[in-house]
Amino acid sequence: MKIYCSYNHEYHIFLNKVVKLVLNQYGSDLNISTLKEIELRDIDEFEIETDGRTFGNDKIKVTSRLYDLLPTLDIECLNENNDYKLLRKTIYHEMGHINDMAYMPNLYKCVFENIQKKAANINISTASLFWLEYKAEKRSSGFENVYDLEICDDFVDSEWMCSMSSFTEDFNDNNFCYLTKILPYFLARTTSGDIRQRYLAKIKNNVLLDYIGELDNELKSLETKGIFDDLDILNNLFGIIKKYENIFINIFSALQVENIKYFI
Repeated sequence: MKIYCSYNHEYHIFLNKVVKLVLNQYGSDLNISTLKEIELRDIDEFEIETDGRTFGNDKIKVTSRLYDLLPTLDIECLNENNDYKLLRKTIYHEMGHINDMAYMPNLYKCVFENIQKKAANINISTASLFWLEYKAEKRSSGFENVYDLEICDDFVDSEWMCSMSSFTEDFNDNNFCYLTKILPYFLARTTSGDIRQRYLAKIKNNVLLDYIGELDNELKSLETKGIFDDLDILNNLFGIIKKYENIFINIFSALQVENIKYFI
């Protein structure tokens, strides 16, 4: 396997050591025989903040975001460092996607084809991506007793009064596509009833609460089916996403118009 960072030699050496540790500890639990490359890239190259992505079933790219936060690249001094634990978790999470591609190739094919087409709107691949991210995130949630809840804190602090829907622009809490992209992570990291209820109590947006409730019920139903690779099984999940896309935009677009009239 090729493991490299082309722009920073120290990161290159560090990445190789970290990947070796992750493989030694967790590699036997995952089917990652197709994985050929892991590359570390500068976070500034990415439009949306991310720590890692898979590219097909043979390549993982991790970003420098967490690496740039480390106080040292001496692994022996990093055992209790949270950013170090999170970057290890990222590698494990992305390896989990490689593992899942072996068992759900049709679902991943749908997602990758949609990315290549640069589709801007909600479609069945959105439901597939939602399910796959939820499964991978749930697997890695609590990795080595690291519970990264910052994304959950940010999520409930946002209003999510979504009046538009696009995968290509305006990645903020006004965008239903962005909301739907974030939700699998929120749901997977708050599977514990106590944690979920603590966060839901902070949400004032009743439409969002209804959306979360319906998604949660459907995810629980899907989990009873085990591993599957049939897009038709995701039709109910897709229906929920489309239903709430219309509800959010209808309600909050109208509210936005009323606010504009008020200030005029």
